[in-house]
Amino acid sequence: MPIDVPTATALVIPGQEFRWDEGDARRYRHAVGQPQRQTGLLPTFAMTAPGAFGVASPDFYYRQPPEIRFPGLRLHLATLLQQEQELRVHARIPESGTAWCHSRVLDIENRGSAAVLVQRTDLVGADGMTLVSGISRIHARGEGTATGPVVRPTAPPVPARPADREVVVRTDDQQAVWYQRCGKNNSMHGNVHTDTTFARAAGLDRPIMQGVCTYAMVCAALVDALLDADIARVHTYTGRFTGIVFPGESLCTRIWTGDGAHHYRTTVPERGDEPVLMGVLGTG
Repeated sequence: MPIDVPTATALVIPGQEFRWDEGDARRYRHAVGQPQRQTGLLPTFAMTAPGAFGVASPDFYYRQPPEIRFPGLRLHLATLLQQEQELRVHARIPESGTAWCHSRVLDIENRGSAAVLVQRTDLVGADGMTLVSGISRIHARGEGTATGPVVRPTAPPVPARPADREVVVRTDDQQAVWYQRCGKNNSMHGNVHTDTTFARAAGLDRPIMQGVCTYAMVCAALVDALLDADIARVHTYTGRFTGIVFPGESLCTRIWTGDGAHHYRTTVPERGDEPVLMGVLGTG
């Protein structure tokens, strides 16, 4: 069923309550390899909230295809891929607390052979103050149209000079398993991250890491290397997913600093510096 663009772009996803405690915080820090000298939670912790992926959140899946059904949208999980994620920090996430996750679809970008769902998500604390807001882009294969304007993505610029710094982080063979345990009600089956049979059926040699796990691990490495482990200095953090990571591989992040921002590009050295993530860390 084609996307009904006017209906879909007016879509407000039901709000989801998010409760977490210090045990959840410890579990997350371990799952994303957060260095011990960093205190507090990375803003990427917001991505473990129920409903954080908008229409693509597991909280809303149907058991039978199409797994995602909203007014104007009928999507199959196998056609979806997270393309970009941007986070803007308004306040620090406490070690324990209660918040509400609110999402809505802002736009449907036509890419010709695919459509990209642009969504906004806000994590709002119990006091009504927004903690973290995010913009995500979800690539839906086969959902584009041959008519109408086509939006072409633009990559974040990387300075045309050698990197100012380079940071290498090794992932663990169990990294994806640890991260899968962070989300509420996440299953170890029926996904490409912790289910070998499912991953092979999807054409992969073995399970792959969650993109948001890679995204968080790189954030932790950047905070440690550039901000003297001070999470409070993170203002914005963007990432474009350009490849996959297998648990146990290394993440090599090259960094260019200038104009109050840190541009980065992450690759996997074990596969010929295969690019997997690129973006910008902005400090307040």
